[in-house]
Amino acid sequence: MKKIIFVLCVLTLSSLAFAEPGIELSESSFNFGKAPQRAAVSHTFWLKSTGTDTLVITKIVPGCGCTKAPLMDSVLAPGDSTSLEIIFETKSFRGYVTKKPYLETNISEDKIYLRIDAELFPKPESILPVGFEPFKLDVSQFTEKPRSKAKFHLVNKSDVDYEITMLDIKNKAFDVKLPKKIKAGETIEGILTVHKDKLETEFQSSFTIQLNDDFQTRISLPIRRILRNIKK
Repeated sequence: MKKIIFVLCVLTLSSLAFAEPGIELSESSFNFGKAPQRAAVSHTFWLKSTGTDTLVITKIVPGCGCTKAPLMDSVLAPGDSTSLEIIFETKSFRGYVTKKPYLETNISEDKIYLRIDAELFPKPESILPVGFEPFKLDVSQFTEKPRSKAKFHLVNKSDVDYEITMLDIKNKAFDVKLPKKIKAGETIEGILTVHKDKLETEFQSSFTIQLNDDFQTRISLPIRRILRNIKK
């Protein structure tokens, strides 16, 4: 019996000695496509602990003061996952912009980089071939009566029909209803509905669509919600 206990102890210590943390990203980059200045767009990355030891995210560096990176949980047991939302405030940037926030972990001294890209317009009404109206959507609530919905329009300024794919709607505080096609010269209506469990939450967010043109054009609509005069 003592020999069996000894062998078990050796095996346990051996497995602990070789236990290592690991990480897997849902994706390493996201392209917001075309978006307006002086707004905020966001995308959620998912991180999974894939090793045999606890993953510890020791530091998150957003990349600049225009980027925020709130993390839900910094210590993950093997098999656990957490979300990392990257919020990019477009400010007065214009043209093509790239930001590279990074993580530091207990896996190694190497940094783990993420990447976000956007093409920013000082005059969003000039965005082609289609554009949002308004180009920033506000679902703020200023009275006690809950405000959960807002309408917007997508305008096709070209002579080509397009199919629309929603790229970035998961893990958001809202749902979006929008037709899957838009004809040449057509204006279609969309409806954004805030989730019931987020009605008392302020947020800056966005969603992104992609067209089926040769460039796979992407356009993002920034969403803002602030609360005023709300009884707790």
